[in-house]
Amino acid sequence: TALASLPADIWETYRQLDNFSADPKGVVSNILSTPGCPPFPPSEWLNIVKWKYVDLGKVLDSAHTTELDPKKTHVIDDEIELALCVSKLSGRIKTSSDHGITFSMYINAISFVFPQHQDEYIQYNTYLSRLFHTVEIRMHSRVIEFDCSIQNQVAMQRNLRFTDYSQFEHLRTTFLTSFGIGPNSASSTSDSRGRVNRREGAGERDDPCHKWNRDTCQKSDSECCFSHCCD
Repeated sequence: TALASLPADIWETYRQLDNFSADPKGVVSNILSTPGCPPFPPSEWLNIVKWKYVDLGKVLDSAHTTELDPKKTHVIDDEIELALCVSKLSGRIKTSSDHGITFSMYINAISFVFPQHQDEYIQYNTYLSRLFHTVEIRMHSRVIEFDCSIQNQVAMQRNLRFTDYSQFEHLRTTFLTSFGIGPNSASSTSDSRGRVNRREGAGERDDPCHKWNRDTCQKSDSECCFSHCCD
């Protein structure tokens, strides 16, 4: 059968996920009450035990909390109530530093539940770090988008590893080349430059994007008519 042909690590993950599927919220409760449990948002623990896409933006929020919200609690076995710190910041991965912090937390969390994947995730993180190092800073958002697309594919196809790099060449072309169809394509870049040039006479490109400062701008820096910088 197809399952019998799976590599040992992927087969073990499949077996665990099958067990978790009976009560994933109960599994998360057990994880949170286990000594040594690494810090990670409960909502993203749930995504881990369901093998779904993990929102690193929410992980970033949990890493930079500013105050305690008494409404955000997690009850375990009707006895233990955990109060969760909630950040006022809107979680969105903007820089390689944001990504490095959150992906390291992701590695700790995934290794706590699926230790057979620890080396795989560490190798993949090294791969991404090298990409960040070799790509211009203004293009780091493309590496972040590339990573998100790989995470989505691995979550959907349970027979893939993050280190199956050859399986993601089409995504690399889409997000990291000028001739791909992603937001870094030549046509998208020329269009955005055209919009910037039309507005340069009024000097608006130098004005800060207020939506970006509120984390509500849906455009990349090259696409936005305003500068993605602090007010």
